[in-house]
Parts: sequence; C-alpha cells; structure tokens
Amino acid sequence: MTDDDDIIKETTKLLVVGNTLQRKFSYCSRKVKMELFRSHCYSIYCNSLWSWFKVATLNRLKVCQNDILQMLLGLPRCCSSSLAFARNGMNNLDVIRRHSVFSLRSRVELSTNSIITSIRQSSAYVCGPIQQRWLGLLFVQNVG
Repeated sequence: MTDDDDIIKETTKLLVVGNTLQRKFSYCSRKVKMELFRSHCYSIYCNSLWSWFKVATLNRLKVCQNDILQMLLGLPRCCSSSLAFARNGMNNLDVIRRHSVFSLRSRVELSTNSIITSIRQSSAYVCGPIQQRWLGLLFVQNVG
C-alpha cells in the first residue's frame, strides 16, 4: 500500500474545487479569493500521515494547488507560483504539510494516553517511515 491513492484523491478534489471557485467567484475581490483559497485548499486531510508515495504524485498535487492560485488571481502560467504565494501571504503545499506534521507530532509527543505512550515508545514509531518523513519535513539537514 502506498499513499499515492490518497494524494490522487486530494488532487482530484482540488481540481474540482479550483474550477468551481474560478467559475463562481471570478468577479470577487482579491481578498475574497485568497480567503476562498485558504478555506478550500489548505485542508488536505491526512497529509501528515503520508510517508510512502511517489514524488511525482506529490508534485502533481503541488502543481494543482499552484494552478488554482494562478487561476484565481488571473495570472498567466508562466508566472512564478512561489512569488504569487509569497506576495499574497499564502502557504504552499510544503508549508501546509509542515504545519500539519508539527501539529500532529506535537499532540502525539505530549499525549498522556497510555496507548499512545506505548506506541510512542515502540521501535516501530521511533524508526518507522512516518517518523522519518516527519523529521525530514520538520528539520533541515545540513549536508557537507
């Protein structure tokens, strides 16, 4: 099992949402469009649990989110998505994932529930793929 199916579902959902937002709210102000983007494109369920997926699948989701923002702002495809996100104070997929991971990891680490505590102390949690993915997302690793 991989997380690719879940990521593909989220991509499909975002495509539908993006087309709907563009069609119904093209006349709205930039501020309204940004709030719509936040409310519809920030909630990517279970993304903090994704640990085994193809990079290409995740990149498709990033491109989809970039395209929706550019569509809402009426920007051409050749414009920098990073610049569009930064100028409008929006979080891109990487930031959204880091926030989700930090939130979930914090709740797990601070939990006093006996079941969660025993899982947290197991080698499957400490050395498992989810923990490794979390650490990779949360901490910059210097090479060299």
